Amino acid sequence: MSAATPATRAIRQANNGIGTWLMDLVSGAGSSPSHIIVTGILGVVPGVGQAMDARDLVIGIIVVVKSPASVSAWVNLAINLIGCIPALGDALKVGFKLMKQGKSFGRVLEAVSPKLRGNVERYMRNINWATLAAQSKSLFLRSVDAFIDGIDSWVVKVVAGRREVAQVIAELQAVRRRGPQMIDQAFAELRSMHRRMMGDQLPRNTAAVTPPVRRTAAPQRAPTLQQQRAAAQRVQRRLAAKRAADEKLPRTSPNSTSTSTKKKAEPKKQKWSTGIPAEHITDYCVRRKHRNYKKINNNGRLTEETSPPHNGMDHLWQNVTATEKKFVVGETKSSIFDSFTLIAALPADLAAQFNALRADEAANPVPSSGKPNIFDSTGRDELANRNVGVGTSPEAEEIVRKGVNKPGIDKHGTPTGLATQMSHDWIQSRLEKEELIEDGEALREAITLYRFSQVANPNAPAPYHRWICLVTGRQLRIHQQSKGATHNIQITLTLPDNILHS
Repeated sequence: MSAATPATRAIRQANNGIGTWLMDLVSGAGSSPSHIIVTGILGVVPGVGQAMDARDLVIGIIVVVKSPASVSAWVNLAINLIGCIPALGDALKVGFKLMKQGKSFGRVLEAVSPKLRGNVERYMRNINWATLAAQSKSLFLRSVDAFIDGIDSWVVKVVAGRREVAQVIAELQAVRRRGPQMIDQAFAELRSMHRRMMGDQLPRNTAAVTPPVRRTAAPQRAPTLQQQRAAAQRVQRRLAAKRAADEKLPRTSPNSTSTSTKKKAEPKKQKWSTGIPAEHITDYCVRRKHRNYKKINNNGRLTEETSPPHNGMDHLWQNVTATEKKFVVGETKSSIFDSFTLIAALPADLAAQFNALRADEAANPVPSSGKPNIFDSTGRDELANRNVGVGTSPEAEEIVRKGVNKPGIDKHGTPTGLATQMSHDWIQSRLEKEELIEDGEALREAITLYRFSQVANPNAPAPYHRWICLVTGRQLRIHQQSKGATHNIQITLTLPDNILHS
């Protein structure tokens, strides 16, 4: 068979385990295995009305094969399975997807089309969870069987070879055995989300929905003489203990300003060299400029000046109003060396202005250290908060590579085994260890689809923007002078999709 077919190229290039091989396998075109699998699922799952729905199921199955213990992956698959149930599936799928984003029931109804709104409200209020779970398990088993039949067909055997086919089928059979149990866990998570969502629509004041219960106090008996004496003795003992404690306190003169109390310790701010203050400035600047952006890593928390140093991604954002490229992967650079390197990637006129600034700062150094005084360089204010696109030339890519962490090494020089920082490969690998909020799981799915589509179209658009933000000492000084009220970025470099792949 010709070595130029997409399926053969995908298989020969696969070197990241069974999940990648399987994803590449079903991403062909024409009479490829994907057609056989999709056709099989269309035939055995009656609720799947179009190939796109079948593809969603195929991708869902691939994701759980790669991460069979991930409840989040099973939740996403369960929602796709629910969408295949006749009559109520479409409405519940829409409702569950919005529910998974953390929206209240009222917001869910506002977000769906008027045509679906009545069904969504009716079905979401009256869910028969046991029946829904049983139907989803049945659909799952039939879908996996269709998947196995498609892969086991003679076309796949010709393309891939019997050993690889047997390996994939073994993985699918293992997932099939585990499926009912994991779908139960997924439904438990969905029920928990559903309770939270429905609870959000209730009044916060429980008195508005529950009439107060009036209690009649039982008649009190007068204390006996013995009880009165015992109570008096307890009061005397407490007063004596208080006097004894007061006598032990150090006495101060009338004019003394010392006190016996200590101020509660406050968290210590991180040094500029840790990069944390710069990440803090970036987080708050983005939040101020982009009200529709929501942070999805670090459990949704913005970086504070007191936050501990960390490895990984500095910033992950979700644009809640975007229809395409809904995510932003960001990195903040604050060292002088990184800034000087990356400034070379700017357009020629802007780079010339920064070079002139650097020359002026070097000519007027800090007297105590002799270093360029970038902290008080007001010329930098005129060039602050600029957004600049990086070119697609090999020269521009090489400049960016010099300004980010090298492959396999983090900013502290520690080996990581990862690709070049901010490359597409680095983002996919690093994302596995990020503490994402629930909405952040959608980024994992989007990257899976992106890799899926790249096999057939290497120029497929990424589902995220990539930003490198430069924050210099001048922005720190302004932040300090404003007592933490001002957050500016010197330059934001936007990387095009077609550079820094690995």
